[in-house]
Amino acid sequence: MKVAVIGAGVMGPGIAQIWLMGGHEVVLTDLVQKALEAGKESIYDSLKTMRSMDIIEKDAGQYMSSFEITTSLEQAVKNSKLVIEVVPERMDIKKQLFETLNKLCDEDAIIVSNTSSLPLPEMFPDFRPGKFFVAHFFNPPQIIPLVELVRNEKTDTEAVEWLKKELEMCSKTPIVVNGFIKGFLVNRMQLAMTREALYLLDKGVVSAEDLDKTSMAAIGFKSAWQGMFNTMDFVGLDTVAFVNNIIFPDLCNDTSTPKIVTDKVREGKLGIKSGEGFYKYDQGKGEEVTQKRQTVLLEQLKLWNKYKPCDQ
Repeated sequence: MKVAVIGAGVMGPGIAQIWLMGGHEVVLTDLVQKALEAGKESIYDSLKTMRSMDIIEKDAGQYMSSFEITTSLEQAVKNSKLVIEVVPERMDIKKQLFETLNKLCDEDAIIVSNTSSLPLPEMFPDFRPGKFFVAHFFNPPQIIPLVELVRNEKTDTEAVEWLKKELEMCSKTPIVVNGFIKGFLVNRMQLAMTREALYLLDKGVVSAEDLDKTSMAAIGFKSAWQGMFNTMDFVGLDTVAFVNNIIFPDLCNDTSTPKIVTDKVREGKLGIKSGEGFYKYDQGKGEEVTQKRQTVLLEQLKLWNKYKPCDQ
C-alpha cells in the first residue's frame, strides 16, 4: 500500500516511519526541501536506534528503500490509498490543501488529519464525505502506541475499521472517538490532571518537583499496565463511590488558566525554550532531556511490545 504524509515538521517524519515499519511504500511531501531532507535523516537515525535495541527486525536501509521525499504534492498522493495531513493548524492552509487534494487524490483514497483540536470533517462537510476523518497521533508518533480515530455520524464505518486494522498491523493501539469533543480524549484527560496539579501548586501545599513525582512514580508507573476502569474494578466500585463522594467536591473546577501560569508567561518564563519555566534549564539542556526521554520511551516500548497490556 502507498501512504502519503503531507508535512515534514515535528510529527510528519515520525508518522511516515510508522508506515515504513509496517512494510508500506511511503512518500513524505513538504514545500520545503530542507525540511524533507531533515525528516529523512531523522527517520533513518530513529530506525537505526530501534534496530540497535532489537525493536525492529530489519536494518534501517531496508526500510528506507520504500521511502521517498518530494516537494510535489501531486506525485506524493498519486495512487496513494491513505493520505495523512500533518500541516500547521491554520485554516487557510488546510482549506487550500483540501481543495487541492480533492482534485489530485484517487476517488477511493482515505484522507485523515492529524489535527489535535479542530473538528475538520464538520468544518469541511463537502470534502470527501465519509472518507475524511481525524487520526490523531502522539509525539513521538513512531514510539507512542495510541492513535485517536475521531469520526462523526457521516463517517464511513468501513473506512474507520479499515484504518484501525491497518494501524494495528503497524503495532499501534487505535481507539475510536464517536463524535467531536474539544481536545478529543487524551488531551482532556491529561488536562484534567494538569488543572488539579496547578491548583495544588498554586495553593502552596506541594512543590512542582513532588507533583511531577506523583505522576511519574505512582500514576504513570502503574497506568501503562492497568487502566483506570480496570483499577476501579480491582479497588471495588463500592469503595470508588465512597471515596469519590468525599474528594470530588474538593477538586478544582476552574475554567481559566491559573495565575501561576499567566504570571510566568508575563515574566517570559516559558519553559525550555526560554531557559526557565517551572524549572531552570542550562543551555543545551532541552536537547539532553529530549534524548534521554527518547531512550527511556524506547525501553518502555520494548516492554509494551513484549507484554501487550491492552490485549489482556
